[in-house]
Amino acid sequence: MSRPAPPHPRVVVASLTGCLLGGLVYLLVLLDLAWSPTRTAVGLGYGSNFFDIQANAFLAGRLDVPEGSLGIEGFVIGGRTFMYFPPFPALLRIPVMLVTHEFDGRLTVASMALGWLVLAVMSARLLWLVRRVLRGSEVPSRREAAAAAVLLTAMTGGTVITFVAALPWVYHEVYVWSVATVVGSLYWLLRAGLEPSRRTLGWLAAFALAAVLTRTTGGFAVCGAAVLAALWWWWSEGRRRPAGRRLLVGFLAAGLLPVAASVALNEVKFGHPYLFPLQEQVWTQVNEHRREALSANGGHITGPQFLPVTADAYLSPTGLRLTPWFPWVSLPDAPPVESGGVVLDQTYRTASVPATTPMLLVFALASFPLLVLLRRRRSLRLLAPPLLGAAVVPAGILMYGYVANRYTSEFVPLLVVGSAITTWALLPRLLRGSRRRAGGVLAGLALLTAYSVLVHTATGLAAGAVTGRGDRLVQLLSAQQRVDSALGTQGPPVLRDVEDLPDDAAPDTLAAAPGCSALYLATGDRYEPWVLVEDSPTVLRVTVHRGVRTGQLVLATVIGSRTRDVVLQTRSDHQVRVVVRDGARVTAGPWYGVYPESSTTVGIGVFSDIGVTEVTSTPGGRVAVFPAQRIDEDWVIRPGRTEVRPDVTAEADRLGITVEKAPSRPTTLCPRVVSGAGAG
Repeated sequence: MSRPAPPHPRVVVASLTGCLLGGLVYLLVLLDLAWSPTRTAVGLGYGSNFFDIQANAFLAGRLDVPEGSLGIEGFVIGGRTFMYFPPFPALLRIPVMLVTHEFDGRLTVASMALGWLVLAVMSARLLWLVRRVLRGSEVPSRREAAAAAVLLTAMTGGTVITFVAALPWVYHEVYVWSVATVVGSLYWLLRAGLEPSRRTLGWLAAFALAAVLTRTTGGFAVCGAAVLAALWWWWSEGRRRPAGRRLLVGFLAAGLLPVAASVALNEVKFGHPYLFPLQEQVWTQVNEHRREALSANGGHITGPQFLPVTADAYLSPTGLRLTPWFPWVSLPDAPPVESGGVVLDQTYRTASVPATTPMLLVFALASFPLLVLLRRRRSLRLLAPPLLGAAVVPAGILMYGYVANRYTSEFVPLLVVGSAITTWALLPRLLRGSRRRAGGVLAGLALLTAYSVLVHTATGLAAGAVTGRGDRLVQLLSAQQRVDSALGTQGPPVLRDVEDLPDDAAPDTLAAAPGCSALYLATGDRYEPWVLVEDSPTVLRVTVHRGVRTGQLVLATVIGSRTRDVVLQTRSDHQVRVVVRDGARVTAGPWYGVYPESSTTVGIGVFSDIGVTEVTSTPGGRVAVFPAQRIDEDWVIRPGRTEVRPDVTAEADRLGITVEKAPSRPTTLCPRVVSGAGAG
């Protein structure tokens, strides 16, 4: 089969329309509905700088990274720290870092945008190449072009990759590039089957190498598909070609050399062809449950024992939660439940592929019998390896004892390849005939695509806001409150005057502290059941009288990662200072003078977007900053709290000062939420 002619204008218009619509959705989520091209998933940037750290290590001629730079994700081997993520996204950063380091730690959004662009281009090219295999070079009808535009919108904006875009950090960036490189590999695999040449095999090898250097399981799957395609090609026609033996060697090299490169890299880092020594990860050292999971599963967390839980989580038709409040859909009520004595490492609320992306999944599943029913030997030989390779990609997460919504990204290559096959094997027949039938088919495709786009957008924006906290979370809940109020619909449950946050609250439940001094949101996750939405700082006004004495007074206790006392120290010469005491460790602000019978203030506030508590005095300035959250013995993260000492007034009289709570910045969302719930 000769190289394709320039695409027909209908192909160009359909491809641009579908990719632009999908891209608009993806970019809106990636940029958080604003212009924020350097944003990170969390305020302090943790997890968004890992590939930058690795790239800088490469520039320094090292494979290992600075000690402690990866936090709990680091693997400490022989005193050196390694990152378990393969390095392809880090390699992409090197050209930028050769010019400037100004954007270090802030390149994730740009990388994820570039990854989506590669995915969109390769998905479009794959869609039309499959059509060429199944239907030849005939010009597509207007109806077929319209269907292709809808399918491309679904492929580029209606999958979990849109959810992934909401959190620009290493855990999600790697999946954008994994899907992009795997789909690109499968395109070039099909292209090489059609036109085996030095050029097509070179591109196949390049994409397969990028795939294994992004995510090993996906890369191994496409490399296996390449070997299968090479052997099938040789048996069916290659051995009869004059240059068949040379092309076979090139085909096999395109599949095997990337595997060899991945194995060599992993051997150097971890001494194993593909596994990581989880016992050497920092997280394993600090988390008892991880150690329990490793012990229960023979020292690793992979194997078929996890299939009943993971298959139900990722493939259940009911894996989505509908709510009466905006945006009306969310992840399921609770994380998957362990059963049959299986001990999972970690498990998070996870929406299933059938519930979120039904159209593409049905098309993907239909492609298997359709491909067999075609009874065209050459079409089967060309399309079966890419389809089987895409189908094998999710095997890694199905046998991995860790469940998370982002892992459903592993199904996206199958959705793309399978949908392309079904589209051209089945849809042209359905689109022929009456205009009414064709219009109904196209309308159905459009509605199902819109459903998937909205589901992934809504769940993604919610996950991004809950993880990022601060203004993003307040804005999301404010929009929810406004929409529900405008429509007269029921909002999420609201608990009032809560002193202790319950562990069994349903997801999206809001809890207001007494006097609306703070507002909390229930996440539904077991590792952080509540997050702080907003709070009113604690402000204490201290009046220093003429007879002030030398001494100290504990004003408040802050319960966070550790219990800390906020202490006011006084001297008889009217000098005071604020001290934060953490056991034997003391952080002191400066001494400053206070005129007799005048006042100074002490403030204790929480910055929820970066998860820290700040203690200040006026005058005097900042005294201390420390983690606001507290982590219990099971590594469950809970919001911290500030308690003003009940005996502070009596003790203050003894020192010749007066302490009283002063007005502070009030919460803005909490009163509206409580009022709306009361009216309902």
